[in-house]
Amino acid sequence: MPGVRIPLWLPIRSLGSINVYVFEEDDGITLIDAGMLSGRSILDLVWGLKNLGYTLCNIKRVILTHFHVDHSSLASILVPCGTEIIMSKQDASVITEEVRNFIEAATNLFKNHGVPDHEIEAMLKNHPALRLEYAYSRLKEATISTVEDGDKIQVGGKELEIVLTPGHTPGSMVLLDREENAIYSGDTILPGITPHITLHDPHSDPLGDYLNSLKKIIKLSPSKAYPGHRNPIDDPVKRAKELLKHHDERLNEIVDIIKRAGQITAYEIAKKVRWRTRYNDWSEYPPQEKFFAMGETLAHLRRLEVEGRVEKFEANGLVYWRANY
Repeated sequence: MPGVRIPLWLPIRSLGSINVYVFEEDDGITLIDAGMLSGRSILDLVWGLKNLGYTLCNIKRVILTHFHVDHSSLASILVPCGTEIIMSKQDASVITEEVRNFIEAATNLFKNHGVPDHEIEAMLKNHPALRLEYAYSRLKEATISTVEDGDKIQVGGKELEIVLTPGHTPGSMVLLDREENAIYSGDTILPGITPHITLHDPHSDPLGDYLNSLKKIIKLSPSKAYPGHRNPIDDPVKRAKELLKHHDERLNEIVDIIKRAGQITAYEIAKKVRWRTRYNDWSEYPPQEKFFAMGETLAHLRRLEVEGRVEKFEANGLVYWRANY
């Protein structure tokens, strides 16, 4: 049987809620993901657990699919209970080395690629991870156990295998239930939503990592996925292929934008991309949405650079992009 799903409210309109999965153990319960720290989310979790006959301090372990604030920050209230936190080594290092450093590394890149100072300041002021920075500081006080690709964990009387799927974060992971041929997919694959991929390090290739992670899921060929948001996915392989197609189309779209412009900054590209959003103009985008759009744009540009389709150069103190014909 799969873990019992408890949807927790999120103060993120585009997502609405996050799925927390509960597994009963001999000495308490294990969760996959914990949700985002907010009063309403805590109430959702408390009442969801009460309906199963448990309280917060019955949670012995939380397995975090990745470090993002909507999946991890609520776990900070479990630290006094002695709850163990399990996550990938890569994402645990982001928490222990300060989430602020990770976000600011991205915005420093954004500035070099044309984002004006006032937008950078608004991004930092409004980024959900930085607004809950104190929750991460508490989470660092937890007992954090790290796992690597191929490790196995006994959860709820069954064995779950760790499958690292980097891209959405450096250490995103899914949990594979070979007996059920199912995965708990976190944000690696989601129904109807494209997980955002952000460039934080100019020498990394997060989109390339993510595309390889999708291919990894296709090779595993699970028959069911229990995602971090929305409803279960009945055909994860099909969904992974849809996501591959989406990013291929986005890569081609960005090349076309560059070719039409001749040379252009990533900031100007981000304003021209046809994002799937309700906003009509860049000026309408909230600061956090501008952060995600810039991160996505740079991740795609980096992938195109690795493929040799575009190149960057510096002029007038900014980085510009041009196509390799």
